[in-house]
Amino acid sequence: MKRKEVFSKVVAVVALVLVVVGFYNLYSYLNVEAEVDQKFVSNLLIDNSENDKFSEAQLLKLTQAKEVGKVLDVTLSNEDAMDNLEPGIYSAQITLQLPYNQKIQRTVTVNVRDTMPPVITSPATLTVTQGTAFPVDKVTVTDQLATTIGAEALKVSGFDPNQVGEQKVQLQASDTSGNTTKKEVLVTVKAPEAKLVATESKATPPVAEVKTEESAAEKAVESPAESTTTENTATKSSEASAETSSESTTANLEVTESSQETAASQDASTPDASTVAPRETSVLRFAGSTVPFIQYGGASAAPSSGAGAWMGNGNVSDGAPTHFIGHNPGDFAGVMGLSVGSAITVVDGSGNERTYTVYEVIDVTDDGYNTNDPSDDVFPRMLYAGGERISLQTCINDSVNRCVLAR
Repeated sequence: MKRKEVFSKVVAVVALVLVVVGFYNLYSYLNVEAEVDQKFVSNLLIDNSENDKFSEAQLLKLTQAKEVGKVLDVTLSNEDAMDNLEPGIYSAQITLQLPYNQKIQRTVTVNVRDTMPPVITSPATLTVTQGTAFPVDKVTVTDQLATTIGAEALKVSGFDPNQVGEQKVQLQASDTSGNTTKKEVLVTVKAPEAKLVATESKATPPVAEVKTEESAAEKAVESPAESTTTENTATKSSEASAETSSESTTANLEVTESSQETAASQDASTPDASTVAPRETSVLRFAGSTVPFIQYGGASAAPSSGAGAWMGNGNVSDGAPTHFIGHNPGDFAGVMGLSVGSAITVVDGSGNERTYTVYEVIDVTDDGYNTNDPSDDVFPRMLYAGGERISLQTCINDSVNRCVLAR
């Protein structure tokens, strides 16, 4: 009897356990999708600058699909684009097998965001000629899709086309997503290539001297003397009248003579206009000589006599340099005797005068380089540096020139 009771109780307990387990499994089955939705990540935001590729394994990891069930299948809307992380919004279908052989499908939205800045490609160093714009044609800008961005998107800062020398220039570009990149390049601005004009030795005809002649003849001033006759009368009143008239005439003669003397004195003290020397203009004075100059911009050789303003105009107050050229032997032979500290006076075309002091004497090749230092390019400081300066050039031989810089 007791055995039957024990057995009955055991059966009842087992049945109760089975019922509980059954209810639990039924509950789990009914709520499995809710659990999946709690763990499964259905919206992904991917920055393409942080990943090289986007694989299926990354998709399953980010969605936590493997944590909620067995992955049976994955379908991507655009596999190539997602693999290369091209910006855009994509979708993926993931099929999962859950407990109790239950299958479900979930859709994942993948937003690939463009956070990759464009790429600026250019030579490490660039060389331009003074006065020209920055060479944007030497620079290309591409975004992460390998498409070229127009030059208008390139910003250039720190570039001065008129400043000779090396400059660190900043380049900046932005793509349509607002990503910005910067790059620094070294730009060398060189002075325009120019050759010093030939100043070969030539016989120089003497400079004609200006002569003035006196052309005015002195005029003689003559003043006729007036005579006055009086008639004697028999009456006393007539004699008195005659005496008064005689005294008046004498006084008039004295005044006339005084006026003539004053006029003669003034004529003697005032020089004739034709004897005044003309005002000197457009000349150079140095080493005890005076050399006239003419405007000779960019000529291929020095003038046969005098000097030529090859660059600039000789104005002594325009704040700009002037480069004079002349022959040796010839009117510029005196340039060979100038040294640091020597004085050079310029009288410009308006008659304004200025004296400059020599601060450098240098021998220069026709290509503009220091004969004592082939790496020293003299052109920039002699021809293109600003300021009120002058430079004189004459030949030493067929390929070397003596150049004198003064300010």
